[in-house]
Amino acid sequence: MALIGTDLSSLIQIAYFGTFFILMFYGQRIQVSMMLVSVKKNLGKLEKLRGQAHTAVLNSALRFKGDKKMVETRIDRLTGSFAITPVNMDPAGVVGKLEHVLDTYDENLRTEVKTIATGATDAEVNTLSNQMEISIGLDQMYRVVRHFYLLARKQGGILALYQLQMAMPQIMEEAEAYSSAISAFEKGEPIGDGIGPLIASKMADGAQPSEIEQDTLMYETGIDGRNVLLVKAKGPGGSVGKPGIAVEKLIETKNPSLVVTVDAALKFEGENSGEVAEGVGAAIGGPGVDRYHIEQSAVKHKIPMIAIVVKMSNKEAISQMTQQVRLAVDEAIRRVKNTIDARSKFGDTVIVAGIGNTMGIP
Repeated sequence: MALIGTDLSSLIQIAYFGTFFILMFYGQRIQVSMMLVSVKKNLGKLEKLRGQAHTAVLNSALRFKGDKKMVETRIDRLTGSFAITPVNMDPAGVVGKLEHVLDTYDENLRTEVKTIATGATDAEVNTLSNQMEISIGLDQMYRVVRHFYLLARKQGGILALYQLQMAMPQIMEEAEAYSSAISAFEKGEPIGDGIGPLIASKMADGAQPSEIEQDTLMYETGIDGRNVLLVKAKGPGGSVGKPGIAVEKLIETKNPSLVVTVDAALKFEGENSGEVAEGVGAAIGGPGVDRYHIEQSAVKHKIPMIAIVVKMSNKEAISQMTQQVRLAVDEAIRRVKNTIDARSKFGDTVIVAGIGNTMGIP
């Protein structure tokens, strides 16, 4: 019995030292292999999401009875398109350059979509362009992750793999958010990011709009003795318009005493969707061009800027508007009216800009 116990103890020691030496010499390779398997699994999910988005765009485009081969070719070409940001070594004038690049990109995308969907209305062109942008975004995510995955597999770089693996949860969350937006755009339903235009539309209360800038409307109404100018993108197609330029024009011509921007904002973990918050500044996302126009003109004329936001997750912002977010509309309108009452005087002109995508919002 003692001999058996000694043999068992020796075997355990040999196994322990054997495992130690294997991990010492091959531990990094094993770790790299495990991380590569994990990344490859997520890469497969990304490829599937990219394929679903591509198919959805193709099916939407084919509703307009175009030549299938031509439509497929143009969509494949558009999926790989990109925009090069301007040189910013000399920052003077960089906003104007960036705005020109983005306008050119948007116009090029719309022109291609019009060619694909012959006979589509402006609203349908905007919606299809939004779907195309989702497909482009998912394709770029897939290409970037695949690039670093293949590079790490080729070179065995554990540091690059660590960085990629750390970023994967955020990348996958964004990819799933993009994917969930496809069905909302196919149905033409309002998305979470449309909360700003929805609030502006409800506050307009039947007032007739005028197009103040490309795809951007202005409603003139009265609230508590103030002349209120409501700005929103033109719907019901998916458009964000040019609210920055529109607000800048109104500041220069209407001499307002207050600018209020209403937009969706990303919530922190633990916060409730649909929570309304107030702050100071211009609540408007994107690359910063529109915010620049508002800030420049407001600073020039010393006009206070108040921001009111409705909080939601990234997925909620670009997918069909949830009930929690929709219920925040009345509270946000109440906050806007309270702000107008507190920060302006009887007879003043106030600008209220509802920022966001007008998918499904007339």
